Parts: sequence; structure tokens; C-alpha cells
Amino acid sequence: MNSQQHWPLISVYMPTYNRVVMACRAIDSVLVQDYPNIELLVVDDASTDDTWRVLNERYGQNSRVRLFRQPEGRGACAARNRAINEAQGEFVTGIDDDDEFLPHRLSSLYRAYDPQYSCVCSGYIWHYGNVQKTLFSRDETVSLSSLLDLHTLSNQALVSRERMLQLHGFDEGLAAFQDYDMWVRVVAAFGPARRISDASYQVNVGHELGRITNSPKRLDAHKQFVAKHRSLMSERNLQNQMFYRLMMEKQPLSLLELLRQCRFGLASLKWRYYLKQKLSWLSGIRLKFFSKGLAGLFKK
Repeated sequence: MNSQQHWPLISVYMPTYNRVVMACRAIDSVLVQDYPNIELLVVDDASTDDTWRVLNERYGQNSRVRLFRQPEGRGACAARNRAINEAQGEFVTGIDDDDEFLPHRLSSLYRAYDPQYSCVCSGYIWHYGNVQKTLFSRDETVSLSSLLDLHTLSNQALVSRERMLQLHGFDEGLAAFQDYDMWVRVVAAFGPARRISDASYQVNVGHELGRITNSPKRLDAHKQFVAKHRSLMSERNLQNQMFYRLMMEKQPLSLLELLRQCRFGLASLKWRYYLKQKLSWLSGIRLKFFSKGLAGLFKK
């Protein structure tokens, strides 16, 4: 990179709890970024294992890493908010402790940043352990209306820290959909977001330790999310949110209902769900192959 160019400080926030091996992998992926001016704020949400000790031993002397520990477990959103409040960067973005940055992630997001957009995000890689696929790998300006149809901004975005502070950060009262809620509020307040096609964030879903974003109260949280943003939603948005709920509940979908739902857009998503329900046995084999490989298909 051009050493003469000004590279504003980017603060990366990361909550973690009881999975230090994956947390170290995530931290290392941030520290090898080709963007030259970063700080990483790791907040241990009162882990009960050796996370705090290992983090301090491994990163305590690294000037780019700042470690914090919550006195009691308050959840990932409280940890993120603490990091954002402590951050010193002009921009902030996040990483979950079981995910990874590709080495050029921060530089590609910064180059794409334009203050006319509320935030910038990218396509991402969904890594199943044996197979991976890339999602939302298309350049797009994401309006509030399209965002309320479907969460297409990914979990993480680069945004001005000041904008996050103005909106008081993540909603700690939501059990799930906290990132979706955050970007809806950002877009509603500051205008459309930009998504770039370059997939530079890897979501690791092949491990057996539940993701932070998974919650047994997910359906209740979705109901809360819809109620919170109902005044912003058109009838199309509301119908698409109800379809998303139907998918979460794995409800069957008749052909007649599918055709009715397609009137509100997202036709390819809805057709895929319909076919998945009709060929559920095949879907199970596909997921097992993605996570375990060909050999895994023959293991009980």
C-alpha cells in the first residue's frame, strides 16, 4: 500500500465466550490484514474456561490488540457495544469469534467506503467444513425497502463509529437478529448501504459449537424485530418477513401459496424453499455432504 496515503484507524470489535481456539484463529485473521492501521478490541463475555488467560498470554503485549473482560456474562451485543464505546477508530467493523477475515478484507471495504452510503459490506463465504459457497457476491446499493424484504447486508459492515454511537449501538434486548436490526437502523438514519461483490468474510458453520447468533428464542426475537420496525414496512416487506418466519419454522408450503408469495418478490428464494420441502431427504444428504464430505455420507 502507498505509505504516503492517509489510512484512518479502523477498530475491529469481537465478542468471545468459551471457545478460545476459534477466537485465536479469528484474531490472527485480523492481525494479518494488509490494511496498515487497525486496532482489535476483544471482549471476553465472562468465559468460564481458560479464554482470558490464553488471550492475555498470546496477545497481551500486542499493541494492536486491546483485551477487555466483562465482570458477568451479558451477551454478545453488550460486548460489542463495550468495544465500540472503547474504540478509538474513525471506522468500526466486527468479526464473530468463530469466523475469519480474508487478508484484504479491511482494505477492500475501506476503498469502497463513500460517506454518501450509510455503510459498506461485502459478499461472504459460507464454509461448511468440507464445502463452501459464496453468498451475495454482487455489487449492489441496498435500499431500506429491499433490506426490509431480506437481510442482504451480511452480519458485518464497515461504518463510521460516530454513526454507531448516535444510534446507541446494538440492541441488547434482542435475543437474535441484532445485526439485522442494527443495519436497518443505520440505513433508515443515514441512507442506502453499499455491498461489494468481493467476498472477504468467512462464516464457519462446520464446527459443533453453537454460533453466537444461534438462539432458542429466535422466533420470539423475530416477532420482536418485526414489531420494532413495523412502521417502516410496506405490505410487501411484511409478507416477506412472514415468509422468512415460515422458513424458520420449517412449515410446508403448497404450490398455491408459493405462487401467492411470489407476488411479493424473492421468487428464487421461495422456489428453492418449496423444492427443498418437497425433496427434504435430498436436502439432508446435501447438508451432510457439505459438512462431512463424501465419506461422511456413509457414516451413521
